[in-house]
Amino acid sequence: MTIEECRKYLPDRWTEIIEQDPVLLDIFEEHEYDLEQEAVPPFLFQDLRGGELEHLRPIFALYGKPGLDMLQGLLEIDEASKDTAEIQLPNGQTGYAGYFFAHFSENDKQAAIDAARIYIKAINRIFVEEFEEDAPLDEDAQIEFLSGKEGRDFEEKVHQAWAHGDIGEDVPDVDMGEWCLDLPYRKGCEDIGLMSEALYHINCDYDLSYYLQWPMFETEQENPFQGYFDLWKMGLNIHFPERNRVVLVD
Repeated sequence: MTIEECRKYLPDRWTEIIEQDPVLLDIFEEHEYDLEQEAVPPFLFQDLRGGELEHLRPIFALYGKPGLDMLQGLLEIDEASKDTAEIQLPNGQTGYAGYFFAHFSENDKQAAIDAARIYIKAINRIFVEEFEEDAPLDEDAQIEFLSGKEGRDFEEKVHQAWAHGDIGEDVPDVDMGEWCLDLPYRKGCEDIGLMSEALYHINCDYDLSYYLQWPMFETEQENPFQGYFDLWKMGLNIHFPERNRVVLVD
């Protein structure tokens, strides 16, 4: 594909910037997916990991402070996952991890507990103020950490329950995704929706995408995914198996 083909699906001001940057131009011209489905390469950010995300600054700067705030989140992800970017291949060569992820340090345990509490409060606030429902979580819930095989087994159990629709009645519903999808972008920021698939593919994580896009949404509310994002940067996944129980898995 060529940049001329991109012009059919990308804003003119994007293509002008892409044309002037050899790195971006190469990434977009190698984009082999159906442009009508995904105008932006799904693994755009992977192609720019390791300090190269600055190539996107001129595009995000088009949207003023909201755009630059979004870029800052991406830079923090790149920094948090810099030690996990490279992987050793069986043939002895160096490759790159398909997704961004971080490693947990025991030194961050108290910070993780604090972040989990912040996230719990944010979830409850949204459910009470936006959904007009009862708060789904106990803000003094027990927080436990799982790692290694124990953590993997727990997450596999959660995945299987979700895949088979066998989620217990006691498991609180804390999904804010549908609400986020209905939030409009700020006037003039609508183009950023073209990056939705690439944002999801950072780690196959919609909540991470919502966190990053939050400055672009037409809302003055505090970002409810801040605690979630802080946990992600520490290498932790958060689960709510019960109203009064929180599990953090590294």
